[in-house]
Amino acid sequence: MILGSNSVRETHYDVLFVKEDASYEEIRASYRTAILNSHPDKLNSDHETGERFLRVHKAWEILSDPKSRTAYDSELRDLRQDVVASEDISLDDMIIEDAGEVMELYYQCQCGDNFSVDSLELNQM
Repeated sequence: MILGSNSVRETHYDVLFVKEDASYEEIRASYRTAILNSHPDKLNSDHETGERFLRVHKAWEILSDPKSRTAYDSELRDLRQDVVASEDISLDDMIIEDAGEVMELYYQCQCGDNFSVDSLELNQM
């Protein structure tokens, strides 16, 4: 899981493409598929593939053990309760990029992601 101050970007459940209430067998099946699809020896190994393989393996280590999974789930719940969302964003808070016919407006979210809207969408609003 990648954590920032007040943000959760990717959980071990996301890495294995399973729901948080998945059974051990569902997690195991997803792990086996994910590890085969990200194994550096099977694929043309690059830095991103190696990182993905390590994230899959780490997710399996945590989620396959009942004690570590319980602790992880508790930590995840606590982090989600601490997340503060911004409700109001003004145009002054956004970065404007002129892309020719359409203007793109971007906002850097606290989670590290970007929110964007273009001038065509604004006209529809």
